[in-house]
Amino acid sequence: MQLFSYHNGIPAPLPEPLKDFSVDQLQSLGYNGPFPAPQYNAKTQKAQWTGTEWLIRDLSAEEIEARDYNRLLSRADWQAFSAGLMSSNAYAKARVEASSSLSVNVDCIELVAFMSDAKAGRPYVEGINNCLASIEASITLTEEDKKQLHDLILATGLGSILTVPNYEPEEEMAQ
Repeated sequence: MQLFSYHNGIPAPLPEPLKDFSVDQLQSLGYNGPFPAPQYNAKTQKAQWTGTEWLIRDLSAEEIEARDYNRLLSRADWQAFSAGLMSSNAYAKARVEASSSLSVNVDCIELVAFMSDAKAGRPYVEGINNCLASIEASITLTEEDKKQLHDLILATGLGSILTVPNYEPEEEMAQ
């Protein structure tokens, strides 16, 4: 596919009404090109437009890790996790305890704030995990409470970034 750059912007396909224009006509409108679509390995490289040409750059291990982590965060359903968490047995127990424990009260307030940020697209995963750990250390959760949280975490796509403190799920039997 041939791509054209409008005023040195990132090349893209032409708008439908311009597809039959000649290169000279397109240049008079501010288009440059055509430029072929860059060929690169998106897992390990990045294509960057300089305004006149494509440069293919290898990603560092840190960039690949950060990109993969951000992809995990973006695929998570923070809305559903927040709703499920707030209606869970564990959170109900934490709210009861929060009325008599300042530390649990603070943890619950911070957790709600962190969840608001996560739902707005700015998750602070370490803070959420820390709140869950602090709350779990302060209240008595049953194995069923912890399983409910674990299942919620998995169901909302957060299994690789959030943990239920002091819970080891039973390994499912291979079928």
